[in-house]
Amino acid sequence: MDLSQALPNAHTRQPPGMTWDDYQAWQHWIKGPGQAWPQYAYDVELFTQGLLPGETDPTMLKLWARNTAKRIDAVGIRNNTFTIFEARRFTGWSAIAQLKGYEMLWRFSFPALPIAGLVIITERIDDAIRASAATQGVRVWVVGEPGW
Repeated sequence: MDLSQALPNAHTRQPPGMTWDDYQAWQHWIKGPGQAWPQYAYDVELFTQGLLPGETDPTMLKLWARNTAKRIDAVGIRNNTFTIFEARRFTGWSAIAQLKGYEMLWRFSFPALPIAGLVIITERIDDAIRASAATQGVRVWVVGEPGW
């Protein structure tokens, strides 16, 4: 991961790669409890495919890697550890699986960078999904909830 691209927590505009819907929940997080992380990397790529067979053009290889990568919404950086965030306006079951998948791919892509946690940031989540997230070690923050 290229840490030189990380932004300070004072960056409260819509982050690179984050959809407008996801940003609706994220903007509340980053102005509130999210201030506990000094920096965030956005649109973090986790590579899942080999290089395009037979291709030698560096530009094409870079495009291939970008287009086949899985992308994390945000990674919070604090005390030399990394927290993986998934922002969703309305959270369903898939957010849990997505974070668990990112956790696995992170360990392959960045084995020397320790994961501190997995977090869903959302405007709304039902009780069953929230309970399932907890059993998987995924924390949840809902807009309007006190502190962290």
